Amino acid sequence: MKDHSVKDTIMRDTAVVIGLILFMYVSINITPISIETIISGEVPSNLLSFFGIDMRIAAAQSFFLSLQNFLGVLAVTFLAGIFWTTIKIREIHHAQHEKYEPIPVGEITAKEKMTQWQVILEHINSESPAEWKLAILEADNMLDEILEDQGYLGETLADKLKALGSSRIASYNELWEAHKLRNQIAHGGAIDMELTKKMAKDAVAQFGNAFKDLGYL
Repeated sequence: MKDHSVKDTIMRDTAVVIGLILFMYVSINITPISIETIISGEVPSNLLSFFGIDMRIAAAQSFFLSLQNFLGVLAVTFLAGIFWTTIKIREIHHAQHEKYEPIPVGEITAKEKMTQWQVILEHINSESPAEWKLAILEADNMLDEILEDQGYLGETLADKLKALGSSRIASYNELWEAHKLRNQIAHGGAIDMELTKKMAKDAVAQFGNAFKDLGYL
């Protein structure tokens, strides 16, 4: 125990002596050491300068500052790229959605009926009695399809017209007249039935009024 105590004392004294020598050397040759110079930071600054550490620190700080600026510019560019790409993706998605957006069934049906009606008008505006009769027959078929689409049931068009009722459309009675003319044409045949252009046009006009009342023209 005594030996250890002696050794500890010798090591402590040696450390104190070495510390004093270093203190004196630094104070004389490198930088004066006092409470003021320590508080002001002059001592550590001069020591770092003496060992060349401050230059390396300054270089490292400059490097990291440049790296920080570069990464900042890179981040801004990256964010701008993401923003621009997002806008373009939305534009493309919107264009594709509009291009391939399903058309409502009601709109498709209305377009089909309008096409049918244009064909009927072409028949009725010709100079051929056979085409006039064809116009009436096709208009009657179009009426049958429309009433069925709207939920009026029946084995024949006459049954569907009865289910429709006169309160639904203003041209109900005229529509019946046009349908009766169609039956005369269908049962009498295209050759035997005498039909003037005025009769045919009036019948087609009656069908057209009904289609307007039902919302298809």
